[in-house]
Amino acid sequence: MRSIHKVAILGAGTMGARLAAHFANAGVPSYLFDIVPPGADAASRDSVAAAGLDAAKKAKPAAFMESSLAKLVTVGNFEDDLKKLADADWILEAVVENLDLKRVLLKKVEAARKPGTIVTTNTSGLPVGKIAEGFSDDFRRCWFGTHFFNPPRYMRLLELIPTSVADRSLMEAVSHFCDTRLGKGVVMAKDTPNFIGNRIGTFSVLNVMRLMQEMNFTIEDIDALTGQAVGWPKSATFRTIDLVGLDILGHVVTNMNQSAHDERSDLKLPDFFNQMLERKWLGTKPKAAFTKRSKAAKARKMSGSHSIGRRWNTILGKNQSSLRLTWQRTSRTPTRDYACC
Repeated sequence: MRSIHKVAILGAGTMGARLAAHFANAGVPSYLFDIVPPGADAASRDSVAAAGLDAAKKAKPAAFMESSLAKLVTVGNFEDDLKKLADADWILEAVVENLDLKRVLLKKVEAARKPGTIVTTNTSGLPVGKIAEGFSDDFRRCWFGTHFFNPPRYMRLLELIPTSVADRSLMEAVSHFCDTRLGKGVVMAKDTPNFIGNRIGTFSVLNVMRLMQEMNFTIEDIDALTGQAVGWPKSATFRTIDLVGLDILGHVVTNMNQSAHDERSDLKLPDFFNQMLERKWLGTKPKAAFTKRSKAAKARKMSGSHSIGRRWNTILGKNQSSLRLTWQRTSRTPTRDYACC
C-alpha cells in the first residue's frame, strides 16, 4: 500500500490552513501554498499563506493540538514554490470553488508533480471528474475527491469521491491513512452534485431559512431549536454557517441549483443572505455574519445589542415582511456564548 509521509495543500483559506494543522497533529509535515498578493515585494510573496497559517494558530476551537506543531507547516506560493510538489506524496487542492480557477492551477500542478503522485480536490460539490477533464492519463488515474468538513480536526466525516478512471489502490491508501492517522470516518460517495453531506445539509439549511421567515423566528430561536436540544452540535444552524463560511454555502447552493433537478425548486437562498454576501459578511473569516463572540458573551453577558439591531435594520429595512427581525426581537438575550449580529 502507498505510504504518505508529506502532503502539499493548495489554498491557505479557512479549510486549507486547518487541514495543514490537522496533518501536523498527526505528525505529517506539509506545504501550504496560496497566491502571491498583488504588488508584493520579495519579503511578502508568501504573506497570504502565512496569514492563513497564523489564523489556524489562533483558531477556536483550536486547529493545532499544541502550538509547537505549526513548525511542521511550510508556507509558500503558487508562483515560486510549485517545484516543491515533487517532494509530496499527496497534493490536496483546496482553493475557492471556481471550476476554471481550479483547472488553471491544476495544469501547473500537473507539470510540477512527479508521475504517480496522488492529487485530490476538497471541492464541496463541483464534479470531480470534470475538474481534471482533458488532463494526462497519469494525472487522472491519481485524481479523485477527498471532501473534508470544517473544522477538520473535529468533524469526523470524510467523503471519498472516485472518478471512472481513478486508481482504486490509491484511493484505498488515502482511505487507510485518513482512518488510521487522521481519525476520519471515510464514506464512499458518488460524483454527483454536492455528494452526500452537502446534498442533505443544503436542503436542510435552506428549508430552515424558509420556515424561519414563514414562522417569524429569529436567528437565536433557530439556533436554540436546532442545536444540542435535538442532538446536533451546539453551533446549530447559523453558527455552523459562520464557521463554514457564507461564501462556501453560497457556492454549494449555486452548484445544486445548476446541477441538481430532483429537489424542491422553491428552496433558494433568501434575500437577506444574498445581501450579507454582497456586504462580505462571510462568517468567522472576516469576523462578521450571523453570530459574534464578545468579551461580555464569554462572561454570559451580551454586549453591543444596539449595534446588532442597527445592523439587521440595515439589511432588512423597516418594511420588509419577509423577515421581521425588529429591534425588539434581535436584542433578546440568549443563554449561549455568542450573539446574533
